[in-house]
Amino acid sequence: MQQSNPLKYYNIILIRYSGEIWLKSIKVKMRMIKTLINNIKKMFDLENIPYTKYQLSKDAARILFFFKNEDISKAIDIFKRIFGIYSISPALRTSSNMKNISEKTIDIAKCILIKGDTFALRVKRSGNHNFKSQDVAKEVGKKIIDNFQNLKLKVDLSNPNKRIFIEVRNEFTYIFTDIIKSEWEGLPIEHNKKIIVMDIGRQSDLLAGFFLMRRGCVIYPILFDLTNKNEILNEWIFNWNQVLKYVPFSKIKLVKINLMKVVDEVIENHQEKTDICAICRIIRFEIISKLLKDPNKEIKALTDGINNNHSSFCNDVVDLQSISLNYHFSNYPIFTPLIGLELSRIQGFLIKISKNLNKIDYCKYKPKNQQIDIKKLKKLYSSLKIRETIKNAIDNLEEIAISSKNSY
Repeated sequence: MQQSNPLKYYNIILIRYSGEIWLKSIKVKMRMIKTLINNIKKMFDLENIPYTKYQLSKDAARILFFFKNEDISKAIDIFKRIFGIYSISPALRTSSNMKNISEKTIDIAKCILIKGDTFALRVKRSGNHNFKSQDVAKEVGKKIIDNFQNLKLKVDLSNPNKRIFIEVRNEFTYIFTDIIKSEWEGLPIEHNKKIIVMDIGRQSDLLAGFFLMRRGCVIYPILFDLTNKNEILNEWIFNWNQVLKYVPFSKIKLVKINLMKVVDEVIENHQEKTDICAICRIIRFEIISKLLKDPNKEIKALTDGINNNHSSFCNDVVDLQSISLNYHFSNYPIFTPLIGLELSRIQGFLIKISKNLNKIDYCKYKPKNQQIDIKKLKKLYSSLKIRETIKNAIDNLEEIAISSKNSY
């Protein structure tokens, strides 16, 4: 007997939500489960992949989405990109009658077992039944061995070649062979958690925003353009388009602010060049603080991609120390989710998001030997006559809506 793909029997996908959701109070847990279900529905609507129905299991331990068999493979790929999911299993659903469980498990076994295999049945049960989990394992296991005597199969509970999972949940039973874990888990995106992503073109800025999405936040990326090159803008848009694949809505609005005139003015009128990076950063804080005054945005915080790995043009020490100066402009917290990550881990996460992300030559200045003296910098910045230039940069900001239909 040759192996074949058991997907041809599957009509449902079991979704296990993240452990963090499990730990919430009942009220919060049910709110997040409802949000997760809505996000799943939106993702499938955006991808034009139909589902026949969905439901929450009676014990609220599983979310169930039903598909036509030919859509199961495409559905698996989408579930891998949804935050709040711990794992999924494409499965066959049948009644919780021992005869039906045995017959359907044999159908699945026929696809995966070959001569000389060892196998194990992993049985879970919830609800009221006239049998126990061990009874299911013993009876179904015996019928598999009897049905495939020519394969000389053996049961091995410790280290089997093949595993078949059977979940008996009240009146229905789910049979499957794979538990596909999410790369991200996290929390479902909720619309009342809004975060600004301060992005100057570094991949680490994008990753910081992505991590906040993973914590359930809606993100508003603001690009501070330090090159004024269209090809770099296209690369930046392309990178954020890759992130769009993970969100349950059809578009992200990007805000681009040209900083070159402001920085050029500082360089032209300021003799000490070792302060340029710190000044540039404070300018960004001031601009964001002005944008945050819009009450309609309901922003809760902002995020930054600094990571102390010397992986960008910006001086890590300058970036880190200058965070304290943000509070002269705004009371909003700055999240730095990459601060403790090694460079290899950052690169690994970026590859998981997309293998196609562009590395951007994002700063035309790239000044060397940058330093920071907080006291000196505060006095210096207050003396700079750049407020009108900053206002002009804000007045001329560009909003770019990228959607899942973009061809970038």
